[in-house]
Amino acid sequence: MAPARLIVPYILITAFQYFLAKDALGSTSPFVFGAMTTLLTCLAFFALNRGFGLILNRATLIFSGIYWMSGASWLYGLNYISPPQSAIISFTMPLFVIPLAVWILNERGTRLEVYGAIVGFAGIVLFNVPLLSGSSTTLGVVLTLADAFFWALFSVLMRKLRTQNTVQTLATASFISFLLYGAFSVTDFSLRPSPDLVIDVTFLGLVSGALNFYIWMALVKVEKVGRLTTLIFLAPIITLLYSVATTGVIPSYITLVGVVLIFLGIYSSNILAARSPGAPPVAPPPIMGRGS
Repeated sequence: MAPARLIVPYILITAFQYFLAKDALGSTSPFVFGAMTTLLTCLAFFALNRGFGLILNRATLIFSGIYWMSGASWLYGLNYISPPQSAIISFTMPLFVIPLAVWILNERGTRLEVYGAIVGFAGIVLFNVPLLSGSSTTLGVVLTLADAFFWALFSVLMRKLRTQNTVQTLATASFISFLLYGAFSVTDFSLRPSPDLVIDVTFLGLVSGALNFYIWMALVKVEKVGRLTTLIFLAPIITLLYSVATTGVIPSYITLVGVVLIFLGIYSSNILAARSPGAPPVAPPPIMGRGS
C-alpha cells in the first residue's frame, strides 16, 4: 500500500489544480501560463538542491520532453473543457500506464491488480459519459487524452530513472519545460495580471508543480505504477464533489455508478491485492544522492 502521508496530499492537490488552472487560463494563454508556473517549479527545485544542478543525459532529456508535452496538452485541452471533464479524461491514464509498465519496466501485475484497474477504468468511462455531453469539444478531449498518455509515459520512465538524484531530475525537467513554454509563448502571447492570477500561478508552480510532482515521483519509486494509478482515481471524484458543492448540479445515475466502480477498483487493486498470498513486497526506496 502507498504511504498515506504521500497519497492523501497528492490526491487533494491534484483534484483542485484543475480549478485554479482553468481560472488562470481566463487571464493568460496556456504557453505563457506554463512558462510562469514551470519557472517557479524549477526555482523551487534549484533551491531544494542548493544549486543549479541539471542532469543532461539522453534518458533525462527524453523524460523532460515528455513531461512538457503532458503539461502543454493538458493546458490547451483545458481551454475547451471544464475542470471536472479535464480531471476525468486525464484519469484514463491507466489505459496507457499498465501496458507501458509491462513494455518498458517488465512489471507483471497480479490478476487482482489488473482486474481492479479494469473495473476502475470502467468507472472512469461511466463517470465521463454525462460530462462529455454539451459544451466539450473534440479537440479538448483529444488533447486531454494526449496528456493522459504522456503522464503515464513519463511516470513509467521516471521509475527507470530512480537511481538518479530525484530533485536534479525534476529540476531538469521543469527547467527544460520552462524553456520550451517560453519559446512557444511568442506564438500565442496573452497576459492580464491580477491577484487571482498570482495565486493560480503560485499554486500550480509551487504546490502542484514542485511539491505534488515530487510526491508523485516518490510514490512511483516505492509502489508499482499500475496499482498506484488505480488508487489516485479518488482525485476526479473529489473534483466532481467540489463542482457539485459550488454549482449545485447533481450528478446523474450513470456518474454515480462510475463512482462505485472506481471505489471497487481501488479496493480490489490495493487492499485485496496486498492481502493476497504471494503478493510481491514493495521495494524500499533506492539510495540516492543529496536531495533524494
